[in-house]
Amino acid sequence: MDRQQETTEQIHKKARTKSQESVVRSSFPLDLISEILSKLPAKSVGRFRCVSKLWSSVTTDPYFLDKFETQSRQKKPSLLVTFKRDDRLFVFSIPQDRQSSNEYHSIASQPVHSYHMTYPKSRRFFPRVSVHGLISCFQEETKPIIWNPTTRKLLTLTKPEKSWDYATFFLGYDPVDAKHKVLCMRFDETMDEYRVFALGSGQESWRRIKTSHKHYVNSYPTRHVCTNGFIYYKAYSDKTERFGFIMSFDVRSEEFHVIKLPCNNSRPGGILASYEGRLACVTHNTAGDGTILWTLMDAEKHEWSRRDFPIPIPFYDRSLETAFNFIGITDAGEFVYVPNRFRKLYYVLYYDPKRNKFHRVGFNGIADDESRLKHGLVNSRLYNIPVVMNHIESLMSF
Repeated sequence: MDRQQETTEQIHKKARTKSQESVVRSSFPLDLISEILSKLPAKSVGRFRCVSKLWSSVTTDPYFLDKFETQSRQKKPSLLVTFKRDDRLFVFSIPQDRQSSNEYHSIASQPVHSYHMTYPKSRRFFPRVSVHGLISCFQEETKPIIWNPTTRKLLTLTKPEKSWDYATFFLGYDPVDAKHKVLCMRFDETMDEYRVFALGSGQESWRRIKTSHKHYVNSYPTRHVCTNGFIYYKAYSDKTERFGFIMSFDVRSEEFHVIKLPCNNSRPGGILASYEGRLACVTHNTAGDGTILWTLMDAEKHEWSRRDFPIPIPFYDRSLETAFNFIGITDAGEFVYVPNRFRKLYYVLYYDPKRNKFHRVGFNGIADDESRLKHGLVNSRLYNIPVVMNHIESLMSF
């Protein structure tokens, strides 16, 4: 009897679901439903997936996901301030400011969205860049972790090779096929064979790829940039080379190319970034009191343009008595500086190179006494906390 009753309830439930979907189909075209849902916040889209199979199918379609992420970028990217304590990962999402004022000013107490989630206790936490909504959290171990801050999901990939003790990883995105890929190489060893893993493709193991440009990386974790379907990172031909070059990896074709560093860049340092959709290299001048922005104009001809700015890297704010580290450039073209140690009010500095002007924004709810008490961090020392910029919401599932 119970089995018969349960079966009857299931039949009625299916009938109601089909009825709801029939109403939805007759009332709104699918393209209109997709357009409406793509404009909602990620949390709302997640809830609406439970409305019906039809809506779940619409909101998990690759075209919808790509459209949602594109609109998320147009709204306003975020800065993610993150730190890990034991098996808890604390995440603070703050609006990435876009300011047009010509005056140096300070804006205090901007909104902060925060949450915490479980993260493997034994693993170190090195979030590097946000690539189309996903973040690579790689550490010394050879099992990389991919993190979606929007869905709060983690994906641990398999070890590329059993014999590898250390490896470095780069996350990239192919905008043509709308696919994320992970590029892997053995750390601190010159190689011509590398590994690639395509996320969401059903791939179960790493694929081997070859390159005629044998190279190695010697810093960990290696900073990289992904823009317009290419991964860029600093590399060297062998362990004796001092200045190195830039490797370009086409995420779609999986081909490598070498890009020479700016001809006047005789310094081994430099931070890779993206400026107005192009690869950029940011260095300080010889005197150390100014910044040089090199922008790649032609990769095949190794042509760079140079602009000089009278700001140092790092930057010291005398009014706050705090040193700020340069972390990158926003999609709007502003340089971003974050403090190397936390105060009760967390400040972010923005420099507009076109106007040659600074402004700063302060945020409550990150390092103040109330927030520390709330998260159990009263006696914790917070220094050099990872900050990920240009982050957009993504509904991609693993």
